[in-house]
Amino acid sequence: MKFIKKFLRMTPNKISGIMTTGMIVLYLLNIGDTTSFLNMMDKKWIDLIQKGRGTIEHSDQIVVAAVDSPSIDKYGRWPWSRKYIGLMIQSLNEYYQASTIGFDIVFSEPNDADVNVAHNVRTQFEKNPLSQTFAGQDYLKKLQSYEYELDGDLFMGQQVAKAPGTVLGYVFMSYNEEIGHIPTEEIIAQQQRLQGSAISVIQGFEWLDQLSVVPEEIYPEMTIPQIASENTQFGFFNVDIDSEDGVVRRLHLIRKAGNKYYPSLSLKMLANHLKSSIRINAEEFGVSSIVVGDLVIYPDPDGSILLNYKGPATTFPHYSIVDIIEHKIPIEKLRGKMVLVGVTEVGILDLRVTPVSEAYAGVEVHANALDNFLSGTYFQLGLFNHLYTLLVILALGGIFGLVFPRIKLIYGLGMFFFLLISYTYFHQYCVNYWLNWPSYVYVAVDMVLVAAGVTQYMFFVSDKDKRFIKGAFQQYLSPTVIHTLMDNPKALSLGGEEKILTAMFSDVAGFSTISEKLTPNELVHLLNEYLTEMTDIIMKYDGTVDKFEGDAIIAFFGAPLPFEDHATRAALVTLEMESRVAELRPKWKEEWGVHIAQRIGLNTGRMVVGNMGSKNRFDYTIMGNSVNLAARLEGTNKVYKSTLMMSEMTYEKCRDTIVGRELDLIRVIGINQPVRIYEIICRVGDLTAQQEQGFKLFAEGLECYRQCQWEQGIAKFEEVLKILPQDGPSGVFIERCHNFMRTPPPADWDKVYTATSK
Repeated sequence: MKFIKKFLRMTPNKISGIMTTGMIVLYLLNIGDTTSFLNMMDKKWIDLIQKGRGTIEHSDQIVVAAVDSPSIDKYGRWPWSRKYIGLMIQSLNEYYQASTIGFDIVFSEPNDADVNVAHNVRTQFEKNPLSQTFAGQDYLKKLQSYEYELDGDLFMGQQVAKAPGTVLGYVFMSYNEEIGHIPTEEIIAQQQRLQGSAISVIQGFEWLDQLSVVPEEIYPEMTIPQIASENTQFGFFNVDIDSEDGVVRRLHLIRKAGNKYYPSLSLKMLANHLKSSIRINAEEFGVSSIVVGDLVIYPDPDGSILLNYKGPATTFPHYSIVDIIEHKIPIEKLRGKMVLVGVTEVGILDLRVTPVSEAYAGVEVHANALDNFLSGTYFQLGLFNHLYTLLVILALGGIFGLVFPRIKLIYGLGMFFFLLISYTYFHQYCVNYWLNWPSYVYVAVDMVLVAAGVTQYMFFVSDKDKRFIKGAFQQYLSPTVIHTLMDNPKALSLGGEEKILTAMFSDVAGFSTISEKLTPNELVHLLNEYLTEMTDIIMKYDGTVDKFEGDAIIAFFGAPLPFEDHATRAALVTLEMESRVAELRPKWKEEWGVHIAQRIGLNTGRMVVGNMGSKNRFDYTIMGNSVNLAARLEGTNKVYKSTLMMSEMTYEKCRDTIVGRELDLIRVIGINQPVRIYEIICRVGDLTAQQEQGFKLFAEGLECYRQCQWEQGIAKFEEVLKILPQDGPSGVFIERCHNFMRTPPPADWDKVYTATSK
């Protein structure tokens, strides 16, 4: 409860600020933490981007020589005799003239089974006396020749020596479970064999050695000496696997063993391709750059890069080793290219989980690394990346905090999705073209939290007045008025307020008689239909339904939202209500057997409007003499046998739009001041010629009546009835003139008719 109370006392800006600050702090605390859930989600998002974009532009200088199905079919089960590997090196070096050859394979054990068989045969024959004969000596030479031909390791070593661009791969091992069984002297011997491949040019070596940011290894499992001579080039092909999900996203270009630093397979191949040496530049934070000829690589301080995978499997061309040996591949496909040798045959495939595939050949990881070096398209995450992320979190949090509370919820949701989608596309642009990894997840989570927090605040606090308005007024205000009030709740002054408005009272004529003819259920059904139709018309003109009293409707115009033409709107409503009743009258007559007619009275004047009642129950209503007059005018229709009546105050405000006929000057019960009353006829321009002629005669008759010229008045009113036979007011005045002829009014008669009933 305390938390809720504190929350309700906040402002949207504070909520936005707290959540945004919290997200910034969380981001700063998690920098470099690979176990962070949000950081891992960021990586997964980048994986999705790389996988979703398919194959993108990549170097044509990189190819893969594959130990694949056709090669296995030709040369038998892997591992083969090293003779075939030697033949491949020979073909790539002498026939195709490849720029460099790199092996994602380590030949750590002799492949001498066939050689041993030949050697044993020769040794056994040497013990035979026949070996001393001329024919025996000739046979021994043939056995020696076979032994030499079967020595694939020797042949491969010869071809490696003839191809100076060849880089033999090896793998570093440093865990006890990997090297615990290896004698110390063998470890030292392997390290010594490797020293010729160490990077000799290091600027800032003291920094690099002191910081120990580069992974330090112990034992290099290398190709056997029969194949690798002292001058052979080596490169490690270890890949870095994220411990959280096992995905290969990063590749170290250098690793340390002893007190020396060694290049990766791909980095050494790059140096061979560019015919240049490798130089490491180190500063107080670690590795600042790795330079190969004119090419500068900017790795992370630990000497690693984040790989930018250029596509799914076989993005880089794959050529079968058997086709390379037999020269079936066009020379231009391999000449001058960097050739990576690896296993792609199903069943013996060196599979890796990568962002673009869950079964990706390890040799293709190094192909992507080579491509990234040449094009400079590896991902570069630095200080700018973090600053950019923090600025975006701050900016979007501020936007939501400032804008969200000032717009409608639907627009706020639209803005949220627009910004989220826009940032999603922009983030993909950053990944694909700026080669940067600004955080997507932290920004998206911040947007969701801030939007949700501000929305909750608006629901519980800011929208409280709007919900009150909607709940309080939806039964008797038009949707247009409700929405306007919800947008600007201050426009509604709760309590009483004096305003000039137009009040409307309507009633069904002869309702008591109708009630007697219908059952209660039938009466309710008919009444609901009538009230619904009439209320819709009132709300159409933004009128406010005050209340229903049985068959009566009380409404007013000009509040809670003010509009100057409230009298005109009220008059138009009465005309449209009368028209709609005329349309529905035959239907109601047929269904219920009753005739429905109505009477309406309008008055414009000063009245009190507002929420009135008790603390727990109140109505938005109107009060005052002006309201009472409207009610009296509705009943006065019975006196003049009219339907729609308005006061002079209403007529003066709508006479440019509404045609009104003056009926009389009356004094109603409860109001001593005489009021001139008018019948509402039609819109201006809709008056028929007969009506115009008849109403002119009526006005003349009314003047005769006021001059006490009873006979002349009767004559005028009778002429009206000849033109408009159904004109009720003319009949009323004929009867009144006859009465005054029999009983004249007093000498001080004020020409005002005094109503004796409501």
